[in-house]
Parts: sequence; C-alpha cells; structure tokens
Amino acid sequence: MLETKNLSKSFGIRKAVDNLNLEIPKGSVYGFLGPNGSGKSTTIRMMTSLISPDEGEVFIRGKSVQKYGNKALSGVGALIERADFHKHLSAKTNLEMLARMDGTKPDRIEYVLKRTGLSNRGNDKVKTYSQGMKQRLGIAQALLSDPALLILDEPTNGLDPQGMKEVRDLIGELSSEGITIFISSHLLDEVQKICSHAAIINTGKMITSGSMSTLLKQSDVFVTEITVDQVSKANELLSPLHWIHRIDLSDDSLSVNIENEKIPEMIRLLVQNNIQVSSVIPRASLEEVFLSEIGAESVIS
Repeated sequence: MLETKNLSKSFGIRKAVDNLNLEIPKGSVYGFLGPNGSGKSTTIRMMTSLISPDEGEVFIRGKSVQKYGNKALSGVGALIERADFHKHLSAKTNLEMLARMDGTKPDRIEYVLKRTGLSNRGNDKVKTYSQGMKQRLGIAQALLSDPALLILDEPTNGLDPQGMKEVRDLIGELSSEGITIFISSHLLDEVQKICSHAAIINTGKMITSGSMSTLLKQSDVFVTEITVDQVSKANELLSPLHWIHRIDLSDDSLSVNIENEKIPEMIRLLVQNNIQVSSVIPRASLEEVFLSEIGAESVIS
C-alpha cells in the first residue's frame, strides 16, 4: 500500500531521515516507532507531500507522491499531530467547511460522525469536547475522503486511559473494514495492542521492522503477569534479585520483566516462601525490543 525507497532529508548539517526504506502491507495496522528526534514526523511530512525529500521517493499504491502529488494522495486520509478545529463552531460545521474545500459530498459528514461515535455530539461546539473526542473528530476529518490508507501521527498522545481506549477501539474497527493504517507513536504498549506490523527507527535510520509476532520473538525478556495473595511480600522477595528487570504493582498482581528461562525459578521461589500463586501469564514486550534495539544502535554509533 505504501513504500518508501531510499528516503532522505536533511536540515542544515543534521540528517533527519537517512536512506529509509519502508514497506507497509495492504490491510495492515503499521506502527512507526522511534525516540523523540528520530525522524518520524519528518518521514510523515514527506509521505503526505508537506515537504520534499532530498533523495528518494514515496509510493502509494505504486504511484510516486513526488511525481504525481495529489493524484498519488487521492486515497489517503491523514491526521498529523494534534487535531485543530475552530473551537467556537460545532463539529459538524467544521467538517462541512472542510468538505466544501475538498469537494466532498455532504452526506459523507453524517457517516464519519457516526463512524467515530460523535453523531450525538455533532452539533456541539468543539470547545466542549474532551481531548479524546477532539482526536476522534480529527480521525473523522481524515475519513472524509473515504481513504484506503489512513496516516495518523501520535493519535493517542496526551489522552487519558479512556480516550486512548476509544481511539484504539476505533482504529481496530477501521482496520477490520479493510483500511490500511499507518501510526506514528512513542507509546509502545498501545502499538503492541493494536498493530500487526511495526518499524523502529533511530537518528533517521531503520533499526528493525517486520510483523509484530516476528519483532516480539527478538525479545528474551517477557512481561509476566503474576496474580498472588501477598503482593507486598512478593515484591519484597523479588525486587533485590538481579535477574528481575522491573516490577509494577497492582492490587492483586505484579507485572515482572523477566527472562523467559527464569520464570519457573521465580514461581518456585514464591511458593517456597508461602506465597500463593493463582496465575502466571507471560507475554513478550515490545518495549524490551525497542530498548534493546535502540541501545544496541547507540553503542554501534
């Protein structure tokens, strides 16, 4: 659906994007990851023809964005950075203004409001919206053109847990309808929950990419959810151990970052100390993959 070939962009002496090659499969939800300043936003601006690359090209459904401009972008909807609307106007009026500018049929407005769960608030002024609703309205704007490809730059940034869930659920629904979705984010747990594929970049260079299942197999460290009857005692027992990387606590469980081969030893230790273990659920962590890959690259550079 989308491909970049040898994409490069410099600002003065700083190379923001360096010979970047991406392949986004049709129908995928593709996470685009990297630390601040890694080149994510610059890449997206080149994808959407907001800036031009120094070298390389972006292809959407095989058509070069640099050569064909709006013709190549005709099937693309984008939300770049935070959604921005006229706050004193209603959501519906904002979308009507945008639809007139783009030549979009008016009946599309009701559809995108309903699709993003805003139909009952469409006549309300945007200034009354929560941040999560504003983000969903931004996605509604991106859906006006009935896109086959949706490009979202940090769609859950700054949202509370409820707002993040709303946007996450919406992305899942849109993907199930066959829309290819490209998401730039630094929220690794969110990306792991919703993306089928991902790429990690640093200093404008590709570090690793692939399907989510393939990337997670690169991790030796698992986040293991352990439900126990004595959370505080379990934490005191495990925290000093050098092979426990991190522990996060909740009311009746611990999330432990631990190497897969050490999980049986951890369970034995808990049981030997009279801590009842009700369940153990290990899952690979995209965060550990990210940190190990970015750390390795930093050492190399």
